[in-house]
Amino acid sequence: MFPCRLPFRGLLLAGLVGLPLAAPAVPLEIELEGLSEALRANVEARLSLRIEQQRAREQGRELEAEEIERLHDQASRDIRDALQPFGHYRPQIEDRLERAEGAPWRAVYRVTPGEAVRLASVERQLEGPGAEDGALRTLLEAGDPRPGQPLYHPAYEALKARVLSGALRLGYLDARWRRAELRVQPAEARADIFLTLDSGPRYRFGEVILEQSVLREDRLRAYVDLRPGEPFDPQRLLELQFTLTDLGYFQTVEIEPLRDQVDAEQRVPVRVRASPRPPRRYDTGVGYGTDTGARLSVAGEFRQLNDRGHQLRAEARLSEIKNTLGAEYGIPVGRRSIDRLRFTAASEAERLEDGDTFKYLVGSSLTRQVGRWQRRVYLEFAHEESTLGGAEITSDLFTPGLSFTRTEADDPIHARRGWYLYAELDGAQRGVLSNASFAQTRWLTRAAWPLGARARLLGRAELGASVVEDFGELPASQRFFAGGDQSVRGYAYQSLGPRDAQGQVIGGRYLATFSLEVERSLWGNWGAALFADAGGAGDRPGLPLAKALGLGLRYRSPVGSVQVDLAHPRDEGLSGVRLHLGVRVGL
Repeated sequence: MFPCRLPFRGLLLAGLVGLPLAAPAVPLEIELEGLSEALRANVEARLSLRIEQQRAREQGRELEAEEIERLHDQASRDIRDALQPFGHYRPQIEDRLERAEGAPWRAVYRVTPGEAVRLASVERQLEGPGAEDGALRTLLEAGDPRPGQPLYHPAYEALKARVLSGALRLGYLDARWRRAELRVQPAEARADIFLTLDSGPRYRFGEVILEQSVLREDRLRAYVDLRPGEPFDPQRLLELQFTLTDLGYFQTVEIEPLRDQVDAEQRVPVRVRASPRPPRRYDTGVGYGTDTGARLSVAGEFRQLNDRGHQLRAEARLSEIKNTLGAEYGIPVGRRSIDRLRFTAASEAERLEDGDTFKYLVGSSLTRQVGRWQRRVYLEFAHEESTLGGAEITSDLFTPGLSFTRTEADDPIHARRGWYLYAELDGAQRGVLSNASFAQTRWLTRAAWPLGARARLLGRAELGASVVEDFGELPASQRFFAGGDQSVRGYAYQSLGPRDAQGQVIGGRYLATFSLEVERSLWGNWGAALFADAGGAGDRPGLPLAKALGLGLRYRSPVGSVQVDLAHPRDEGLSGVRLHLGVRVGL
């Protein structure tokens, strides 16, 4: 057997020696010189050498020497292609690839972009049935690019997209570019644009066909804001879908333009198909919040009491601090999903910092959309029995009120940019089902601003004021307190306010609280925050403000931001850190 092994091993060794050795992986540094920030960003996004280097490092390796040399040979072409969208068609590029002994390779590109090509002419023409439509012509002729401007390819593409999108909104569903040409003459640093839009016929809305079994047709048609003969606009179909979905009656809403049934007047019928949601829904919840302690909630929602859209919701919330039991009967009115007439009945018991209160109430309210504001007008009768410090207060209040709410945000759950405003005015008059007279206003605003790609700044301010004949007659629910998760962190829930002779908190006529918070994403859905709060309640304007500083942990969940905060009160004589737990939804 021994003589047979020698030839085999020898052949194997010879084969291994004859194999080419793989080129070693080489660290690489890439340098770009002579470019503005915008040009540099586009070059880096198009440079194959950088792209492949990043891809290799994601795989845990460096580029091989052969890869670097091949990609370096392609780099000048990549740079030229990246500069052309900005009008630089004749750049000067000096490139070199060097490596010192024991050092990483360096790929250096010194770029002189040169003179940008400028637009000599921009020709825009409109043809077809819409040639005399002033709105369509204005759409075509408005905006950049203009003669004399540097050529910028994205502006040219944006113009084409903007005109087609606008034509679609005006009902020209078949609009198309008969000619869309960009001529560039690099040697003369000149470019010309030639655009000719063929409008095609203008379509209009036809009959709206409703296919659903939840609401009677006249009630549902109140929400359909499409009139036969109006210019066909796909955006309005999307808005109608959102409106019908927001009503809360339908599981799915499908809207289909029937293009194959267009009549001689170019009217397009629209079919709306809606499937019902389950008629009843029951919810239970268990949680914990610093302001409430352990809590339990049970709720039932009855969505389809009749074909006029009446609904009923009943809910019970139990916690260590506050217990509520209530029901609300809702009737849709008007033409918006928010337009509702509501009748409510509720009871509430709450343990305060230095007392407790119990009340029951009945009321009605009408909510309507007014422009971009939600307006709520309400009447409420409440009987309340409060103990604050050593005083017992029994009150009956018949309270008319008015409130306005508006939200502008880029995300309803986790807003990075936007604002929220709530303003309310209410009051009561002695002798009109009331044993006290007062007028009260409350304002709450919140806002968010982005700070770079991963952080945001959050601000909050709340103000309140009361005008009252005899403050001692006001029950606890009509007095102002501060402190807690949604007020001044670092202080217990409703622990800030005027005190009686025994030092017990009894609430005040005025309220002012403020907060600034910087929140930053760390990894995944986790983030951290730094915040400063200030606020208080008092018997006169310009009240002294309690202050607190803190930091927190954030978790971004589908229902809102789960918050764990540690806050340190800054008032003299106070020390320690207070833990706050809660959930923030939207702003």
